[in-house]
Amino acid sequence: MQLLLFIFLPFVAFLRSCFNLRSRVSQVVFVLFFALFGYCHTFEDMRADSYRKHLSFTTYQAESVEEIAANFSNGEVKDVYESLLFSLLKCFTDNPHIMMMVVGLICGLFAMFIIRRITEDSLKSRTLPIIILIVMMVVELNPVLMGGIRNFTAFTLLFYSLIRLTLDNKRWWLIGILLTPLIHFGWVVASAAAIIAWLVRLPTRVLHYTALTVCVLSLFLDTSSYAGALDIVVGTMDNEAIADRVENYGDEEIEMEFNKSLTTRLLRINNQVGTCFVVVLLIYLGRRRKELFGDDYTAKIYSLLLWFTIVGYALISFSVVGQRFVGISMMLIYMLLLNLYKDKNSSGIRRFIYALPVVFVLHILWTLYNCYCNVGWEIFVLPTPVLLML
Repeated sequence: MQLLLFIFLPFVAFLRSCFNLRSRVSQVVFVLFFALFGYCHTFEDMRADSYRKHLSFTTYQAESVEEIAANFSNGEVKDVYESLLFSLLKCFTDNPHIMMMVVGLICGLFAMFIIRRITEDSLKSRTLPIIILIVMMVVELNPVLMGGIRNFTAFTLLFYSLIRLTLDNKRWWLIGILLTPLIHFGWVVASAAAIIAWLVRLPTRVLHYTALTVCVLSLFLDTSSYAGALDIVVGTMDNEAIADRVENYGDEEIEMEFNKSLTTRLLRINNQVGTCFVVVLLIYLGRRRKELFGDDYTAKIYSLLLWFTIVGYALISFSVVGQRFVGISMMLIYMLLLNLYKDKNSSGIRRFIYALPVVFVLHILWTLYNCYCNVGWEIFVLPTPVLLML
């Protein structure tokens, strides 16, 4: 029935699948929608990452694995994932729609793994708080993000590997964390933070007050303060492609141009409102720590959340890349709230969950708008066969 619905109303089938990811059919529908979303890209919005990627793919000359590895070793490329993907696909097609469909399959698979893992014990009832949390997870892992290819793939792989390694003690997922910088070099910071979180158990009280301090300071942080540190980092790098990109992150002209865009201004507003929400939530959790974190599993999620709040909010206002790390802490917030609601169901936890769509309304609206810009309105109402023929 679910697959039949996907044929006629793929978006409705996708929404239904999000709330039943214990079912294999729902898992397939979830991933297929990401693939369909990738295929339906119009490549008309010049602001979108997918526009640049479609140009890159259509002009790309396939290389062997040895050539890609040599380019990386010689410092000519920053990472290897996109080159490997493009080279493989070029053996079969020059169609950028097919390319984005494959990207959607890969990203959708890891997004599904994440939401299924977080919600696996919480889908026996579909109360409003659970519905809100699942919707917020889908917004955080929305298919528009696949347009950049490397960033979303790295994010989903790292986050899933992180929770499997630190919470489930599945050590072989360390490989996923180590592979992440080869997908997108910028995620080396998050990969290092993930390994530290696995190896070092810092006192919760220290993490709590540090996270609060960093969140408050992030509201006033001037990103130009990172310029000196970037110069030191660039001086230690052997890979010239990475060094050039890192140097660009601290460039004043690029920073000024970045700050002019409407997207950046809206994002900053959303970040500031979201930061205030996180501060209030952390204060509440800190005061109720003994009551809420009685079991070791919930305490682990809380410690992980505090650590990545420190990492994410220390970098949130940094150039064009800082915001991406906050996604880890937001996913951990949804995971913690879901776990607390399932076990405690206190009125305080419910109020924080109900506040999420209001606090992050700009993020939700911006996601919907970018869906329209990237694929148009058709994917939300037309049958799958019609979409494939457009």
